[in-house]
Amino acid sequence: MAEKTITSSTPASLTPPFTARSIPPTRSGTSQSPSAVDATQQPVLENAANIPLTPLESLPTIAGSQDEIFLTNDDVDEFLKWDLNLKRLNRIHGHLWMAGRPMRARPLHRYKMMGFEILQTQQMDLHLLKFSNRLIIKPLAEYMLDHAFWTAHMCKDKTFHENGCGFLLSYVWLITTPIDLKLAHELFLLPSFVTWPWWKDFVRDFASHVDLNALDQVNKRFHFGDLRLGRINSIYRIRFASTHFVRGYLYGYNRYVVFFQRKFGWILVVFVFFSLVLAAMQVGASVEPLQSKKEFIASCFGFVVFSMAAVAGILGAVGILFVFIYIYNMMKAIAHNREMKKKRESRANKRK
Repeated sequence: MAEKTITSSTPASLTPPFTARSIPPTRSGTSQSPSAVDATQQPVLENAANIPLTPLESLPTIAGSQDEIFLTNDDVDEFLKWDLNLKRLNRIHGHLWMAGRPMRARPLHRYKMMGFEILQTQQMDLHLLKFSNRLIIKPLAEYMLDHAFWTAHMCKDKTFHENGCGFLLSYVWLITTPIDLKLAHELFLLPSFVTWPWWKDFVRDFASHVDLNALDQVNKRFHFGDLRLGRINSIYRIRFASTHFVRGYLYGYNRYVVFFQRKFGWILVVFVFFSLVLAAMQVGASVEPLQSKKEFIASCFGFVVFSMAAVAGILGAVGILFVFIYIYNMMKAIAHNREMKKKRESRANKRK
């Protein structure tokens, strides 16, 4: 049987992983100016959030780190460095087998059936990470589906190209049926113009450019589907203990109460176990024949001492950890405040 030919490209001749089509599409299928939006467009849900956008209109207003931002439309390439950044996951690629299996992600309806709640994010390195009954997904914006945008920006850099192809591949995994498409629209994960016929045609086109099984044209992060955030946090805390021991990969606590409830809830189970055993020993020591057994009385005495020492040790360890985290966060906050004050004063002086 003849094998399907997959387009392969070198860094010097990267091409978009799909053919050119109008974004947003028109009823007639003809192309339109990027700035033109008129009544010939596909029907739109009666909601301002679902109005079709051109590729450049779909870019965020600002991007960058929390202390250094820029306007995305003024520097699209810099925005893509920030938007498609997968360096943190690639640093631990050799350990990702601990966080998930090297297989595709499930369709959206499957996650819904399993009781997962979908959370939206704009961070690529949080895309398809799961914790508890929640799954984090990055929405697919219009610019990722635009051939001209890929040609002008994504194809200039191999990293952009591989990360973008992997991101599109993840949606090929997530949306496999009309039910998945409906769920994606309800969760605002897709542009409103994407219909089921349009999506089927796009996936067929994409599969003719990117091998869906070899995965040699996508970022290696997408050799895995969904990943467990808790295990990734553990990997980061162990692998990079000197810098990430406290905060891990993603620090998800904004209050100390939540932190201790999640991390030390098991202590209550230990205390309940001790209470049950001590209660049973107390009853046994008050009745015959155990009351006259010196060995039993000695074991009760030993367990009582052990229980008191264990409880004191656990509470002491929790107290020390709380003090350590509190002091660590305070020192970090003070240092960051001083650093930002100097940066802002420096920028203000330069502007003058």
